[in-house]
Amino acid sequence: MVELERAVAEDVLTIKEILRETWHDTYGSFLPKAAIETITSEWHARELLTEQLLIPEIYFAVAREGGVVVGVITARKQDDVIVVNRLYVRPQYQRRGIGRQLLESSYRTFHDARSVRLTVEAENRKGVAFYAKEGFRETARSSEELAGVRLETVVMERPL
Repeated sequence: MVELERAVAEDVLTIKEILRETWHDTYGSFLPKAAIETITSEWHARELLTEQLLIPEIYFAVAREGGVVVGVITARKQDDVIVVNRLYVRPQYQRRGIGRQLLESSYRTFHDARSVRLTVEAENRKGVAFYAKEGFRETARSSEELAGVRLETVVMERPL
């Protein structure tokens, strides 16, 4: 059984490990390993994650199965839109509804929101397919540079 709860400082190292593991699994086919290491060490630095835990406006939650952290979400509300900044589930726990449960927990937290938005790399076929299955539709595209690699990103939204 999966339990969802707000992340605490003691979870940070495990969250960092999940982020690194899922980035290699998700982006390893189109990003060089060195780029993934650079991104995960900067974006998922222990100090940064700990800082984000302390910001009341950020919904920072984990999914636990058997006491083990298996997924993570961070989201915030901007006007009447939930913006999901991070949603990751360990590869061996994917396709079990955990990502959906994490998303739905953010909807309950920001219950007065009208829609939810996120950005996903276009080449992340697994992520794009998951979000489409959850009712998200593409609303925009852009490109960004990550650790020296140019990637196309897709903005996806769904009404609540």
